Amino acid sequence: MSSITDTSLQLLETYDFVIVGGGTAGLVVASRLSEDASLRILVIEAGANRMNDPKIVVPGLASTMYDDPNYDWCFMSVPQKHLNGRSVAQPRGRLLGGSSAMNLHKMVYPSKSGIDAWGELGNSDWNWDKLAPYYRKFHTFTSPSKEAEEFLSLRWIDKMMHGTSGPIKTSYGKANGPLEKAWPETFKNLGFQMNGDPISGKAIGGYAAMTSVDPVTRTRSYAGSGYYSPNVAQRTNLDVLTEAMVTRIILNEDVASGVEFVKNGTHIINAKEVILAAGALQSPQLLELSGIGSSEILEAHGINVLVDNPNVGENLQDHATVGLSFEVIDGLPTGDMSRDPEVRKAAMSLYQKDKSGPMGGGFSLSAYLPVVDSDEGLRNLQQLLRENNGSESIEKKRQYDLIRALLQDPTDASIHYFLAPLQLNVAKGPSMQGVLGISTPGNYVTIYSSLSHPFSRGSVHINSSNAAKKPTLDPRYLSHPLDLEVLARHVRFVGTIAETEPLASYIKKDGRRIPESLNLSDLESAKKLVTESCFSSYHPCGTCSMMSKDLGGVVNERLIVYGTKNLRIVDASVFPLEPRANIQSTVYAVAERAADIIKEDLYSKTHFKGDA
Repeated sequence: MSSITDTSLQLLETYDFVIVGGGTAGLVVASRLSEDASLRILVIEAGANRMNDPKIVVPGLASTMYDDPNYDWCFMSVPQKHLNGRSVAQPRGRLLGGSSAMNLHKMVYPSKSGIDAWGELGNSDWNWDKLAPYYRKFHTFTSPSKEAEEFLSLRWIDKMMHGTSGPIKTSYGKANGPLEKAWPETFKNLGFQMNGDPISGKAIGGYAAMTSVDPVTRTRSYAGSGYYSPNVAQRTNLDVLTEAMVTRIILNEDVASGVEFVKNGTHIINAKEVILAAGALQSPQLLELSGIGSSEILEAHGINVLVDNPNVGENLQDHATVGLSFEVIDGLPTGDMSRDPEVRKAAMSLYQKDKSGPMGGGFSLSAYLPVVDSDEGLRNLQQLLRENNGSESIEKKRQYDLIRALLQDPTDASIHYFLAPLQLNVAKGPSMQGVLGISTPGNYVTIYSSLSHPFSRGSVHINSSNAAKKPTLDPRYLSHPLDLEVLARHVRFVGTIAETEPLASYIKKDGRRIPESLNLSDLESAKKLVTESCFSSYHPCGTCSMMSKDLGGVVNERLIVYGTKNLRIVDASVFPLEPRANIQSTVYAVAERAADIIKEDLYSKTHFKGDA
């Protein structure tokens, strides 16, 4: 029978598929594979089952999980050379449902050109046309009310492009705040009215995005509630084991025969195929612990080298982000008011009464824009894009050529702006509670600039043969000079956004700013601000990239690890290039397609060896 935390769960000796990680991707694949009642599937998740926990269920409580090891792996980067030696936190979900159980619900979509670029890296069967159906498959979209559509300028929505029967619910909440109305109107006045539905892969402009919140219950809709629903949990061919840490994959030459895990002792489970879904930071860790990775790294920790592939754990990408906070006019409510216990209590009372108020979530105020600068500034940037390629390695040159093309594609965006109605304090970090804490007096809004297509590449590698010890995380933010050039130009434009009506009417003209030294008067000042304030949007990917091996790949386009016959990876670590904004939608879509690929190979009895 299927169970979650019951220690009496009777595991089989052998499963058709063992899935390592019960997070976003893992539960998608488990749900789809277990639709075939003849298959036996086991999911092993290190975190606990907290399906009914209010911190997960209530959208407005998401940030209370950060820095709490009951929910969060609490990753912290090494000091970042190009951020003045600051470390940056990287929250990752440590519970059933993974990071989809603790993210901020934003449901945004990548660009067509960005996904098509994947196909140029040795993945001829991966492009927008192949992946687009899966962006619809994973979700069910509920259209906004007529009032919300008018209030939020949502006439760009193409309802025919959205999902109608997927497990994840996407929706809009009630729209009645002045900032919500002002955001898209401000971008219209700047010449960037939304020109398409983002799910089409072609959209530029400012808009209000939907969120992964159930429109009826106003609760978080995530992999746990959607793909491991009560109906799925009742399947007799699916077992889910939580609070069990996988320590390595058992490999006999090029065949994965099972996994070793720890839960009340050490155990081994046999598998016909092993599927890694441990996420961008821990899937490469498990490969290295299992003998797949750089021989230099493995031998340094006494691990027998089974597949020497120095690409494992490399190519780490993340959206470098800067948030600038502006004090709002008196009387305008923002999230900073929740520092008052009575305000928090009142908000929760509203939610418990009829699911209304800020705790029920609503939508994300977002914008996709190209670089905005003077004619001279744009010419200078174009020159920099041409010049900064002399020192690139052969492996990186192809990626960087594609990114340069994306930055110059009028249908793509080099930045993802978004607004949050509360302050940000990076100087109070690096802990998440410090960064997101509301310790500065006053009420603020924060305009974020998140770099869509980073050039910088980092890494994540083991520092011990002990699986319980977290790997070393080094994102190397801004290590490529073009990231600073592009991000600084976008950060400068934040000043223009804040000074443009109608948003300008809600920001105090001489009000306080965070950081206090906010200076956007020239490009050099903006660069200094970026290095002092840059942190993460928490979208790591690329560490087990789906690419030709000679370009830096770890898995082939059937998602099989090079050098193996039956070990796959299905999470964000396989993304060869970072999508342009929040990656939640792409994690779902890739996992959905991965499930179909696995079924195709199973039913055709054709497996593509990883070094083919």
